[in-house]
Amino acid sequence: MLKLKPRFTWIFVLLLFIVAFFTTSMAYSQIRAKEPTPTQPPTTSKKIVDKELVTTTSEATLGMIGDILLHYPIYTYPDFNFAFENVKEQMEGIDMLLANQESMPAGDTLGLSTYPSFNSPPHIIRDLQLNGVDFVTLANNHTLDKGENQVLLSIENLKQYNMPYAGAFSSVEDKQQARIMHINDISVGILAYTYGTNTFGTTYPNNKSYLVSYLEEEQVLKDIKALRSQVDFIVLSLHWGEEYNTDNNDYQRQLATTFFDEGADAIFGHHPHVLQPFEWINNKPVFYSLGNFYSAQPWAATNVGGIGRINIRKTVTGEKSTIETTAANFFPTTVTRDVYNGATDSPAFRVVPLEMFGNQMGWDTSFVEQHLGLQSW
Repeated sequence: MLKLKPRFTWIFVLLLFIVAFFTTSMAYSQIRAKEPTPTQPPTTSKKIVDKELVTTTSEATLGMIGDILLHYPIYTYPDFNFAFENVKEQMEGIDMLLANQESMPAGDTLGLSTYPSFNSPPHIIRDLQLNGVDFVTLANNHTLDKGENQVLLSIENLKQYNMPYAGAFSSVEDKQQARIMHINDISVGILAYTYGTNTFGTTYPNNKSYLVSYLEEEQVLKDIKALRSQVDFIVLSLHWGEEYNTDNNDYQRQLATTFFDEGADAIFGHHPHVLQPFEWINNKPVFYSLGNFYSAQPWAATNVGGIGRINIRKTVTGEKSTIETTAANFFPTTVTRDVYNGATDSPAFRVVPLEMFGNQMGWDTSFVEQHLGLQSW
C-alpha cells in the first residue's frame, strides 16, 4: 500500500476540502435559482386632491315705499298710473319693492270711502304693480275698517292681479303659507304686523285670528324662528310708532333689537305718516317710518315720504353661506296737487321727487338726509 508523506497528506486533504466547498456552493446556487422570487405586495399611493373652494356672490336691492292711503278725492280716480309716472324709474330700479297698502282695496261691493273708514278701488294694486311694486303688506290700523268681508274681498282682488301679500289672510291655511320671494338667487321671507286696528283693537272679528297679524312680540319671535331655516334673508314690515311724531321711541328700538337678535335681517316701518330716523342695529337696517308715499294729508311733514332701499349680498363658499346688508339709502318724494283731467275742482295728486318741488316748508332733500341720517340717491 502506497503511503503518502505527511506533507503531501496535508495538501491532499486541503484539495479535497476546496473541491467539496465549491461543489456544495454550486448545488446551493442551483437550488436557489429554482426557487420562485417572492412577490412584493403592490404599493398603493393615495393621491389627495384638495378641492379648491369656489366662492360665489349674489346681490340684490330691496326696498319699500311708505303709506298708500287713498283719501278723498284720490280714491275716486279711475286710474292711478299717472300718479307714479314721475318716480317710476326709481321704483322699477329696485329688484324687490314692497308697499304698505294702508287702505284696503275691497272695491265697490262695500262702497268706496275715505277717512276714517277707508275702502279703496282695486285698480290701485294694478297701477302700483305697473310701476314696480312687487309685494304689498296689509297689516295696519285700517285693515279691519269694514270688517272680515273687507279683508276677504281685498285678498280676492290682490289674487286677480297676482300680487303677493302678507299681514292679512283669508284663512288659516293662507296664513300658514310662508311668504318667500326669490331675487337673484337670494330667498327673502316677508312678515308683516300691526300694533292694532281702529275697529277691533287687538281682537278679531268672530275670533278669526288669521284676518290680521298683530305686533305681539312672542308671536313675532316664533314666526321669525319658523321662517329662519327656509330663507336667506328676513324682512319685517311693522306698523308701529306714534302718529305724526318725527322721532322713533325706545319701544320701537327695543323691539327692533329683539327681532334682529332672533334672526330678522331688516325692518321697514310705517304708521306715523311722517319720516322717522334710520338706524343700524348690529349692522342691520331699520327704517322706523317711511312716511306717506301717496295720500292727501295736507301738512308739510305728512306730504313727504319716499323709498327706503337696501343692498344685500349673499356669499357662498363651499357649503357655507353668509348674507349681509352692504348699504342703505333713501329717495325722498312728495305729493303735488295738479289739475286732474282739466277739472279745476278736482286736483290730481301725484308723487314726484322731492327735489322737483323745492322746499316743502323746510322739508327739502338736504333736511331729509339730515333727519334720517341717510344719504339719498
